[in-house]
Amino acid sequence: MLVHSTSLHVTIVLKVDSKSTRLEVQRLRLPWPRIIVKPRVRLSRPGFGMPSRPPDTIIFGIMFFVVLFVLGGNIYTLVRSPPAIAGSGSQPIVVAPGIDQQLGMEGIVASVVILVGTIGLGLIYYGSKYVFQPGYATRLMVLGMIMSGVAFLMFSYLWTLKTGGFS
Repeated sequence: MLVHSTSLHVTIVLKVDSKSTRLEVQRLRLPWPRIIVKPRVRLSRPGFGMPSRPPDTIIFGIMFFVVLFVLGGNIYTLVRSPPAIAGSGSQPIVVAPGIDQQLGMEGIVASVVILVGTIGLGLIYYGSKYVFQPGYATRLMVLGMIMSGVAFLMFSYLWTLKTGGFS
């Protein structure tokens, strides 16, 4: 039995063994003139795939800083461009009185306080994963509680300054 393949110059011979019911596959060599050099190159298709996706940590970091920027009130600072610090002489005003206005430093301070509080909450969560290392877990959780508590107290203090509670 002679079978021709669709690839170039390959002929497969199937022989039936008379002593058994096995089929034997042999590859036939075609005669090739020695003057012509047969290339032994395999060509493959060029790979034009989608670009690789950036790591999830980088995407999370970019989104996290965008959220910090927005929550800190920095869009107001970009649109209205208020002065960074107000006041005259020896009494600078860092927090503008009233909730309808904001100085430039307020947005930056608010963003940093949000960052500290979020890192504190992340440390509390991260510390809860170390069940079998209670000393390390306790340190992480205490540090996270301190950072979150300081952020809360800073926000409370800034809000009291903003609404005129110390006047």
